[in-house]
Amino acid sequence: MTNHPRRAQGVLIQEVGGEVVALHTIADEIHQMNASASLIWRLYEEGTSVEEISRNLVEQFEIDESAARADAESTIERLRRLNIVV
Repeated sequence: MTNHPRRAQGVLIQEVGGEVVALHTIADEIHQMNASASLIWRLYEEGTSVEEISRNLVEQFEIDESAARADAESTIERLRRLNIVV
């Protein structure tokens, strides 16, 4: 996961109440991200490493490092499966 991610074609992002909403215009889908997924999205889209994203999750949500890493990896994988990032 070291490559800089690229937003998939047809994906529009809007922040609503501090959380990210992704509108996939091609798939005709809307995905609302919770607070932790929104943070992961913002950092990942900037090209932040999984390690740094995990550190941010630990600081922001006071969770342990292994849980933060698992959350970051699973969220990034889900973003890929939903074709939000490529």
